[in-house]
Amino acid sequence: MSGPYAYRCPLCRTTSEPVDTRAEARAEGKGHRDQFHGGHHPDGEEIIPVAAPPVRWVDVPRGQKIATVLLALALLLGVWVKTG
Repeated sequence: MSGPYAYRCPLCRTTSEPVDTRAEARAEGKGHRDQFHGGHHPDGEEIIPVAAPPVRWVDVPRGQKIATVLLALALLLGVWVKTG
């Protein structure tokens, strides 16, 4: 399974923000341990996979929206010409 991942500290009952790779999640854990646990590893800490947030149309970059609409129009035109 690939990212995103988060670092989970059971002692503090906190979970980091999602990051793309396990390495980034481990770095989150190291920073948390250094800041709150004197560098020690709390029992049960883990790197967990998290669900990627859904991509909404409003979040798609403008250029990609334009390209998508143009491609859809080209496909529809192609079907219309072929059947006509």
